[in-house]
Amino acid sequence: MLIEIEIPDTVLTIPRYSKDDVMLDLAVALYQRQLYSLAKAARFAGLNRIEFQKVLADRHVPIFYDLEIDLKTLNDL
Repeated sequence: MLIEIEIPDTVLTIPRYSKDDVMLDLAVALYQRQLYSLAKAARFAGLNRIEFQKVLADRHVPIFYDLEIDLKTLNDL
């Protein structure tokens, strides 16, 4: 499903703020609310995971870990 969002032109007239910035801000918000995983949010923002993690660090957003998933991954190795 594709949802279109109308963003007022005035938002994109803010100096140094582009459509990519809007997408990045939305990706960070989705990640912070734990609605998107790190990988999914990075993909949504058009970044790789490392680049997205740097953005999160710059914004002081903690990385969320799921201990159960991490333990299962370790056991599977």
